[in-house]
Amino acid sequence: MKIVGIYPINLVGYIGIEFKNQSGDWTMLKVKSFQLMFFAMIVLFILFPSTGQTSTKNIENDKRPDRITIQLGAGLSKNEMPAVGFMHDLHTQALDGKCETCHLEKENALVFKFKRIEEKPSMDSYHDKCIACHVKKKASNEIAGPTAAECRTCHTTRRGVSSWKAIKFDKSLHFTHESSDRIKGMEASDKDNCSRCHHQYNEKTKEIFYAKGKEESCFYCHKPVEQNTISPIREAAHDSCVKCHQTFKAQNITAGPVTCGGCHEKENQQKIKKLADIPRMKRNQPDEVVITGWKTGSKTTKNYMNAVAFNHKSHEVQAETCKTCHHETLKKCNDCHGTRGGKAKGGFISLGQAMHKQDSKRSCVGCHREYTKSPDCAGCHFKAPAVKDNSDSCKTCHSVKKAQAQSMEPAELAKMTLAGVFSKYKPVPVDKIPEKVVIDVLSSSYKGSSFPHRKVVLAIAKRVEKSRLAKAFHKDQTALCMGCHHKSPKTLEPPECASCHSRKGPAPDGRPGLKGAYHGLCITCHQKMEVKSVAATDCAKCHEEKK
Repeated sequence: MKIVGIYPINLVGYIGIEFKNQSGDWTMLKVKSFQLMFFAMIVLFILFPSTGQTSTKNIENDKRPDRITIQLGAGLSKNEMPAVGFMHDLHTQALDGKCETCHLEKENALVFKFKRIEEKPSMDSYHDKCIACHVKKKASNEIAGPTAAECRTCHTTRRGVSSWKAIKFDKSLHFTHESSDRIKGMEASDKDNCSRCHHQYNEKTKEIFYAKGKEESCFYCHKPVEQNTISPIREAAHDSCVKCHQTFKAQNITAGPVTCGGCHEKENQQKIKKLADIPRMKRNQPDEVVITGWKTGSKTTKNYMNAVAFNHKSHEVQAETCKTCHHETLKKCNDCHGTRGGKAKGGFISLGQAMHKQDSKRSCVGCHREYTKSPDCAGCHFKAPAVKDNSDSCKTCHSVKKAQAQSMEPAELAKMTLAGVFSKYKPVPVDKIPEKVVIDVLSSSYKGSSFPHRKVVLAIAKRVEKSRLAKAFHKDQTALCMGCHHKSPKTLEPPECASCHSRKGPAPDGRPGLKGAYHGLCITCHQKMEVKSVAATDCAKCHEEKK
């Protein structure tokens, strides 16, 4: 078919399309105008399938960590233009790193506000000064930004994709700064430089001051958004960290990054040197403590659990920062979480709830559960339901008797108790572990599986012995048997799987049939523990095919 003409036929919206058909005869087709438009759109999409996609694709590919949204109003409305997507590092490069072009100085340091120090930003200020710079660049035949007649180039909802990634100020990076002989304390008499960054705020004098031995995370006061005139963490970090880096660079001293990408580009973060052996952070923290549910000296301990001996030092090694556990303050947990009903500043979450919340990585139980997801543990724990009344597990932590906690010095008591926890680990004698177990209850097309029982048990035990946490909670190694024999009593002679799982198939209460139980347990365990020698689909690896 060849189209040779399109023209109006009458005044009621019809359009004629004249074309030659396959036999060479002239034919006219009448269609309404809106039908023609629909037809034309289909043709366009067939001929130009990428139409309207290129710009979106380019935006997706142009991921940058320096995209900053400039929006002066409270929000978009009919009378407002969209916010501006500003590429900071691109402008820094265009200005040859001359930050003073856009930022003023106060007390020999840059102020990270555009062309101002204290006053609030104004739309006219941005328009006049940004556009003036663009015009000046353009007059010099340099690459320049849009001018006054090109509003939508800056004010657009399609601002590209940000690849900005928050930087974690971990213990390695902290020690790099703490041990630097170039970073000095606020006072000449300071033996260390902690006062350069750490400070507290005096509500009466409206000034910041340094309190030695009370250093805390910046995040405790500086939240993601401004609260009670306290600057947000992003602004506080730039005013402190970037300003310090800028000051050193101005003196030709090697320092950290001053661009957005330098800190917030994933590739650059991976280049930051990590120390293998990091000295312990100094905060006068104890090595071991005794955690009680009652106040010191209290005589009313009748309704409280036994106290917990806590190895603070070993937990520090496992945590990235103190904030991992101390999420709002470095004070004692019960300062915010009261023992009965909690306190207002702790969201009325009691101490017991805070320590045992299973879906929180900050709580003891929640953090321990995260470790069970590792390949060394997940083979047994992937199907283990959360048990609220596991008395053996409770006793592992709550092992300090109330009389002891009230009569002995806490640090010494904790040290003695913890030493006993790990000395009680008793492996099962090898000769008590069956060497092989033949599983042939359901053998039909395949021969029974000769399961290397002792080899598997010893391999799992070896993984357990690598972990202090696992050794503490599996000190009776018979507990490892519960990984497979999950519903039987803790014994070296557990009942057969067929005692609970039917040969005929799934039970009405949801229990899988015997075949499903075997395969679900064995195959999933291999996957969770990353056993590569036996693939999940390799039946003959476990079952020799009958001839």
